[in-house]
Amino acid sequence: MTTKACCDGGLPANDNSKDAPKGELLMLGDLPCYEVGHGAKAVIAVYDIFGFDVKRTKLVCDQISQAGYRVILPDFFRGSDVLKEFGSFPPPGGIEDVVSWVTRVAPFDKTVKEVLGAVTTHLESKGAKSIGILGFCWGGKIVMKTCTGDEKKIKCGCGIHPSFLEASDVEAVNVPQAFMPAGNDPPIDPVWDAIKRKPFHSDCFLKVFKESVHGWSLRSDMSDARAAALANEAIELSIQFFNNNL
Repeated sequence: MTTKACCDGGLPANDNSKDAPKGELLMLGDLPCYEVGHGAKAVIAVYDIFGFDVKRTKLVCDQISQAGYRVILPDFFRGSDVLKEFGSFPPPGGIEDVVSWVTRVAPFDKTVKEVLGAVTTHLESKGAKSIGILGFCWGGKIVMKTCTGDEKKIKCGCGIHPSFLEASDVEAVNVPQAFMPAGNDPPIDPVWDAIKRKPFHSDCFLKVFKESVHGWSLRSDMSDARAAALANEAIELSIQFFNNNL
């Protein structure tokens, strides 16, 4: 489930609002992170290909924290992002360039190890008893890959306009999942059909945002009332999902 829809979504809109992120920056070894909120429940946010410096992404973390969560946004690209890499978007080679770059700068297996290692260890040291994960775009793949294993370090996962998903990913998943693809994302039916065979399927949910394009939750012009409503709806649905499963 990788598609040129990622490129068709365009650049993140300029955020001219006076809102400023309320969290703090910290380092987990060589991994930069943004963290906001506190409490016994935590959410790990995995950003999209535009990376760590997009203000809207941090404001989404703030929004989730206001519902009673400690939220951490690791910079798995370590200072890079798709614009810094290519200088323009879409890049000259289109989605093939994006896939090649993201799997090189943040290999899935390495990123999963960091989530289940340094990031969860840090959250537990801060008192987190229950941890969920939220992924955008390529982060949706990280969600699926971290929601596995006997330890169940991650209690549930949510993907908003997720990419790279395959039905085979579901086999190892053992905690509830939520999916919110855009209208121009590839059909998620094979993944959802596999989820429906899981014993926890009643705790999962799927909503296709037919009116929206890939990336809408983080890239939309939030000064546009309709765009902002759709973007905020996705975040509020993710909060409800975490409320029900953490």
